Amino acid sequence: MNIILHFVHRGRLASAGLALFAAMATQAVLAPPAEAQLNAAPRFAIIDVQRVLRESLAAKGLNEEIGKLRSAYQAELRTQGDDLRAADQELTRQRTILSAEVFAQKRQELERRVATLQREVQVRKRTLDRSFAKALAQVQAELAKIAKGIAEEMELDLIFSKATVVIVKPEFEITAEVTKRLNKSLPAVSVEIPQQ
Repeated sequence: MNIILHFVHRGRLASAGLALFAAMATQAVLAPPAEAQLNAAPRFAIIDVQRVLRESLAAKGLNEEIGKLRSAYQAELRTQGDDLRAADQELTRQRTILSAEVFAQKRQELERRVATLQREVQVRKRTLDRSFAKALAQVQAELAKIAKGIAEEMELDLIFSKATVVIVKPEFEITAEVTKRLNKSLPAVSVEIPQQ
């Protein structure tokens, strides 16, 4: 700038100096310097994802439905287990009247039934866990979509999970708004259990 003033003051190349100054001023007004853009504070918000997953209608319904399915499975398996225990007690009672060969054969059959039941328990547990995970993934995908929409609306640069933040001012929390929108866009999610 001293160079431009020097030229203007001496009268030499005054018009060139003024043109350069005008160009620089226009550029400064139209495009903020890159340094200012880098130094601008990022805009952010916080979501308590665990709270959303606890309080949203879809997640509550999902937990309730999975709980009912688990209870039904457990009742069915308990009945089968009771039958096996009764068969074991009966076999133990008959031990003295059965030949060793027949007893061993019946014992082996009972052990096969127990092993089959144990496999069935594991298969059902895995099936239920997969179905839960698949339904929960739908809720999480919708939550992410809503968070992205809010970020665009509020012109946010970042959204943090509350689990990663130690201290946060309440005005940065958007958990209630996310939960409200999630309840509106996805009030329920179905659990698909494949037939066995």
